[in-house]
Amino acid sequence: MGKFNYLWFRNILLLSAGMWGLAMPYAVADDKMKESPITEQVRTKIQVSGVVVDSNGEPLIGATIREKESGNGTITDVDGKFTLSIPVDAVIVISYVGYRDKLIAVNGKTSFKIELEDDTETLGEVVVVGYGIQKKANLSGSVDQITSTQLEQRPMTDLSKGLQGMVPNLNVDFTSGEPGQAANINIRGEASINGGSPLILIDGVASDAEEMNRLLPEDVESLSVLKDASSAAIYGARAAFGVVLITTKQGKGDRIQVNYNNNFSWKRPSSLTEKTSDPYIYLKLKNIAVLNTPWSSGHVTSDERLEWARQRSDNPDGTEAIRLNPLDNTQWEYMGNRNWTNYFLDKSTFSQAHQLSISGATEKTKFYLSGGVDSEDGVFSGVVKNDKYIRYSMRGKVNYQIWNWLSVSNNTSFVSTTRKKPSYYNLSDFYDAEPHDMDVNPDGTWANSELGIALAQLVDGGEEKTVYDRLQSTFSAEMNFWERMLVLNANFTFSKSHEDYDWYKTKYRIGYGPDDVREQGTSRAYKGSTSELYTVLDLYATLTKSFDKHLVSGVLGFNQEYSRWDKFTADRYDIISTSLPSIGLSSGEQYVDETYKDWAIRGLFFRANYMYDNRYIFELNGRYDGTSRFPKNKRYGFFPSGSVAWRVDVEPFFEPLRSLFSQFKIRASYGSLGNQLVTEYGYIPSMNSSLGSYLIDGKLQQTVTAPGLVSPDYTWEQVRTLNGGIDLALWNNKLVVSFDIYRRDTKGMLTLGKELPGVLGKTEPKENAADLKTRGWELSVAYRDEFQLKGKPLNWGARFVLSDNRSWITKFDNPTKNLSQYYEGQELGEIWGLQSDGLFKSKEEIAALDETEIIPWGALEIVEGWPKYKDLDGDQRITKGTTVDKPGDLSVIGNSSPRFRFGLNLNAEWNGFDVSAFLHGIGKRDYYPVSYLYWSFYQQPYTGGQVHAFDFYRPTTDSDVEMAKHSQSYINAGLANQNLDSKYPVFQSWLADKNLGTGINGMGLAIPQTNYMLNGSYLRIKNITIGYTLPARWTKKTHLNRVRIYVSGDNLFEWSGLKKYFDPEAVTNSDSYGYVYPFNRQYSFGINAVSYTHLTLPTKLEV
Repeated sequence: MGKFNYLWFRNILLLSAGMWGLAMPYAVADDKMKESPITEQVRTKIQVSGVVVDSNGEPLIGATIREKESGNGTITDVDGKFTLSIPVDAVIVISYVGYRDKLIAVNGKTSFKIELEDDTETLGEVVVVGYGIQKKANLSGSVDQITSTQLEQRPMTDLSKGLQGMVPNLNVDFTSGEPGQAANINIRGEASINGGSPLILIDGVASDAEEMNRLLPEDVESLSVLKDASSAAIYGARAAFGVVLITTKQGKGDRIQVNYNNNFSWKRPSSLTEKTSDPYIYLKLKNIAVLNTPWSSGHVTSDERLEWARQRSDNPDGTEAIRLNPLDNTQWEYMGNRNWTNYFLDKSTFSQAHQLSISGATEKTKFYLSGGVDSEDGVFSGVVKNDKYIRYSMRGKVNYQIWNWLSVSNNTSFVSTTRKKPSYYNLSDFYDAEPHDMDVNPDGTWANSELGIALAQLVDGGEEKTVYDRLQSTFSAEMNFWERMLVLNANFTFSKSHEDYDWYKTKYRIGYGPDDVREQGTSRAYKGSTSELYTVLDLYATLTKSFDKHLVSGVLGFNQEYSRWDKFTADRYDIISTSLPSIGLSSGEQYVDETYKDWAIRGLFFRANYMYDNRYIFELNGRYDGTSRFPKNKRYGFFPSGSVAWRVDVEPFFEPLRSLFSQFKIRASYGSLGNQLVTEYGYIPSMNSSLGSYLIDGKLQQTVTAPGLVSPDYTWEQVRTLNGGIDLALWNNKLVVSFDIYRRDTKGMLTLGKELPGVLGKTEPKENAADLKTRGWELSVAYRDEFQLKGKPLNWGARFVLSDNRSWITKFDNPTKNLSQYYEGQELGEIWGLQSDGLFKSKEEIAALDETEIIPWGALEIVEGWPKYKDLDGDQRITKGTTVDKPGDLSVIGNSSPRFRFGLNLNAEWNGFDVSAFLHGIGKRDYYPVSYLYWSFYQQPYTGGQVHAFDFYRPTTDSDVEMAKHSQSYINAGLANQNLDSKYPVFQSWLADKNLGTGINGMGLAIPQTNYMLNGSYLRIKNITIGYTLPARWTKKTHLNRVRIYVSGDNLFEWSGLKKYFDPEAVTNSDSYGYVYPFNRQYSFGINAVSYTHLTLPTKLEV
C-alpha cells in the first residue's frame, strides 16, 4: 500500500465511497418505510391437514412438510396426505425431490391442497456464461457450474483446493503444500506444448490462479467452466485454454443478513520417505555403496568411527553423541541417532481463518460487504518466528436502481498478503539430513555439521518478506428498455497492484570446537518493487425477443484491455549492521535493474441465439481480436464458433417416456479460438544488457548482447474444438447424467523453426511450426433423494465425475524423428526407456550381454547383481538409439500424463446433522523417480538411508568376524544376510546419478526402466466434514438465526503406489524430484453463524 500514489488512491476510494453514499440513504429510507412492529404474543397451535400433488394432480408420496421456524415436520402418506400440529401463524415449507420448494402462510387455515411445480434446478437453472446468463436446459455448448451450496459443503480457505475433482476435466494440481501456493489449472489437458492456463474471470475481470487463491471462498456465488470453443469463443484470443467464470455474491432477499465463519486447523505432512535413524546402519550402507565403486576415497567411514556408531546404536543412552575428535581435540565430532527429516518436518502447524459479511436488499438497493483474515504457519514455525502467511481480504458491492430503466453499481475489492520466511529456506537440506549429524554443540553453538549449518542459516541467516497489495474497482451502468427486451451494459475496471520483495542474508556462527566459533556465509541485501496497472472497458448490448414459438437473443459488444508491469530491483553485498539489514547500510558494490512490459488487446464480439418451440437450439459466437503481442500485419484474428442442441424430451413422440426422463438433450459444437499468451515483445529483435564475465580494472563490465532472430511467420496459435454431448435427467431430476466427447486441434504452435547453419551464431527463431491433437471425454453422474428416518427426512446425494484426455504431436519439423525433440505421432508424456530383465546372476550372463554403453561415467564395474535389460534389437548389446526408427533397445514403457481423473462427492442431512465426504484421484499415471528420496546412496554417497532401499542385492552372508562388528539393529534388519532375490541391484553409488542426465539422456538407473517405474495413480480421501446445526430455540435467545458447528479432515488417507516414497500429489512437477514443501493432512473445526433482520413482511406467500 505504501507505494500507491496517495492522491490517486484517495480519489478512487472517495469515488467508491460516493457510490455507497448515494445508495445507502435510499436503502435506509426504504427500510424505514417498510418496517413493521413486532410484538411478543402467545402462539396458539392448530392441527392442519392436506394433500400434496404434482402438476397432473397425482399424489406425491413422502413429500416433506415442516414448520419453517422450528423445523417440526412430517411426511405425506401413500395418498399424498398429511397432518401436522403447528402455530396458527406459522409458515410451512413443502419439499420433494425433483420439485420446487413451496412456502405457505397458514393464517389459521386448517385444510390445504398443495400443488408442487417441477424442480427447475436442472431444467431452469441459470448458468453464468460469457457476458450474460442462460438457462442450463437451453445451453448448446459444454458448460459446467458449481454453486455456493456445493462449495459450502466443506470448509476451505483456498478456492483452488475446493475445486479439485468437482468438475470433470477441470484439472487442478498443486506443486507444493506451501501456504499461499497457487494451483496449476488446465481445462481438458494441455492445449499447447508452450503451456498455458485458462482465462479466469472474477466478476468479469481477468485474473489468474494466484488471484483466485486470494479470493475468499465465502464470497463466491457461482463458478462456471466454459470448456468448448462454442462457449468460450466470445472471449476470443484469451480463451484458447478454456474459461473459468467466478461470480461473487451480492445482496438479495428482504432482510439484512450477517454471516460469520471461522476455521481453526492443524496440519501435518501427509507423507515423508521412511529413513533410518540408526547411525551404524546409515554409515555402514554408505561404506558398502562407495566401496563398490572406484571412487571410495573421501567417502569411507573409518573402522574407529564405525565402532562408535555401533556403540551408539546398541547403547544410545550410554554412548556420547558429541565428543572431541580423537585426532584433533580442539574440534567437535558427532554421532547422532535421529531421523532429522521427521524431527523438523513432521510437525503440526496451526492456521486460522475468519470471514464476516453483511448483505441486504430493498426495492432500490442491493449491497454486500465482506472481510476476511487468514493466518497460516509455515513448516518451520516451531523453529523460527518468521515462517508465516497472512491474507487480508475486503469486498464491497452496491447496486442502486435510479429509475426502472437505469441502475448503477460498484464492485470494489482490496486484498493484501504477506509471506515471511527465512532467506535460507532450503527444504532439501532437511530432506537429506543425515542421522549421525547433530544440531547444536554442548555450549549451545550451532554444530559444525551439514544439519547444524542448515539450522544456523535458517535461524540466523536472514529473512525474506513478500508483501502484495491489490485494489480493484469496477464501475457499471445498466439501461434496459421495453421490459428488458434491450439491455445496455457498460463496465469500467481498474486494478492497481504492488508487490514489495525484501530479502537479506546475514552471516552466521558455527561452533567448530569448545573455543573455536567461526563466522560463515555472506551478507547481502536485495529489494524488488513490482507494480502493475490493469484496465478493462466493456460495452455490450443484449437483445431478447420471443414471439409465437420463437425465441431470439443476441449480444454485441466491445472489449478493450491494457496492462503495464514495472519492476525495479537493487542488490548490494556486505551489510554493515545486522540489526538494520538494508541496501543503504551496506558497503559493497551496488547493482540495480529495471524492467517493464505492457500489452493491450481490443476486440469486437457477438453471440446470437435462436430457439424454436423449446426444442431446437442454435448458437453462433464470434470475436474479432487484435493484440499488441504480434507484429501489425499479423495482429488481428477472427474466431468464430457454432453450436446446436436438440431437446428430445420436448418432442411429442417422447411423451410416453416423460414419466422417466425429465430431460433428454443432445448437443454439438465446433469453433476456433486464438492463443496470444506469448511474450510481450517476441516479434521485436531485442538486445539485452548484463554484467559480463571479464574483469577490467578490477570490475565486471556491462555488456550488450546482439539481438536474436525474429521470424516473419510469428502470429496466433489457433485452437479448433469439435464437441458432442448428451444431457439426461431421470425420475424428476433425481438422477442427472452429462457426457461429452471432444477433439481439439492446436494449429501453428510457436516453436523453434528449421535448423540454421551453426556459423550464423544465433539459434533459429520461433515460428508457428507445430500442431497438436487432443482427444478426450468426460462424464458427470449425480443422484439425490430423500427418505424418512425416525419420522424425519434424510436428504442425501452423490456426484461422480470422471474424465480422460490424450494428446499427440501431428506436425513438427523433425524429419528424422530424433528422440531428443518432439516428433510427429508422439504422445505427450510418453516415457522412453529400457525393459528390465532382472539382475545378472552369473559371470556368464554378464559376458553374453554387453551393457558397457550405459555404465555411469564409464567407470562402474558390471558385476553379479547389476541390472540386466532386454536386448530388443538382438545385437547382444544394450544401446540407446537416437531416433524412433532406430531406438536401439529403447521403447515406450510408460506415460507421465495423468489419465482418468475422478472425484466422488457424498452428502447427507438429517435432523440438523450434515455429513459430506469427497474422494479424488487419478486412475493412470506413470512416474520414474530420479532423486535421493528414492535411490538413496545409489544416486551419490552424499545422503541416503531410505528404508525401502535396504532390499539390495547381497551375494553372500557376512562372515562371523564381520557379524561381530555389526550393531544388533543392522543384523535384525537382515542387512548382513545374503539377498539374491532383491528388488534393487548391487549397492553402487553413482549407479543412479542424474547429473549425467535424465530420461534417455541418463545412464545406469537414471535411464527409465520397467522394473522401477512407479504407479502414480492414487485414490485420496480429500475431505470428510461433519456438522450440526443447533436447534432454533437454542440460538433464538442470542439473536442468531442459524448456528452450525463442524469438524473436518482433509487428505485423511490415500491408496497409492507412491505413498512409501512421496505424497502422490508431490510429483506433479517432475523437475522437483519430490523435493517439495510437504503436502498436509489437516484437521479443523469451526462455526458458521447467520443472523438476519427482516426489512419487510413476507409478501409472496401463498394463502
